[in-house]
Amino acid sequence: MRSILSSVGAVAVCLVAGSAFANSTGITGRSGKQNGLSCTASGCHGGGSSTPTVTLEGPTALSAGQTGQYSLIITGGPGVKAGMNVAVDGATLTAGSGSKVVAGELTHSLPKGFTDGSARFDFSLVAPATNGTYKVFAAGNSVNDNKLETGDAHANATLEVVVTGGSDPAPIKEDDEGGCSAATSGAPAVLIAVFAALASRRRRQSRQG
Repeated sequence: MRSILSSVGAVAVCLVAGSAFANSTGITGRSGKQNGLSCTASGCHGGGSSTPTVTLEGPTALSAGQTGQYSLIITGGPGVKAGMNVAVDGATLTAGSGSKVVAGELTHSLPKGFTDGSARFDFSLVAPATNGTYKVFAAGNSVNDNKLETGDAHANATLEVVVTGGSDPAPIKEDDEGGCSAATSGAPAVLIAVFAALASRRRRQSRQG
């Protein structure tokens, strides 16, 4: 089994102003799929006094080729505006309202305002033709919208999706060398030596008889 969804991939949110203002229209590679890289780790956002809760909602099982509807929900934190980044290996992501696809990942088009304490980004995922477990990685940013990179906070979430009804993954080809084949490669020489010893013994016995 592979990880989707080994994973769906995750969306990291970078809502940036000032020197990083370009990221207010979205950024990829911050979902947590790429060696844990996040907005805070990349020097983008941080310093918020409270951390938001990020969750992924949607089906955890799909048939090959089926489209599932998912949502990334950011709750708490500074809670004025929100951004996100979602990524997954092997499956196809389709953007919903307020998001876009960039290099196969999802990110926000513009920072989305909070409503009743949370911000929601909807998207869809098309299951691949190969059976397996796919992991979706997501990151959400909750910012104070002060046009600076301070006072913001982010969190990550993952969701595994099991795909069935398609083709099985290609089996891993084992190394032809080693194992039993290597252990028995010297067998013919050993047998020849044994037969030669037996023949020599018989000749000696025949002379003595």
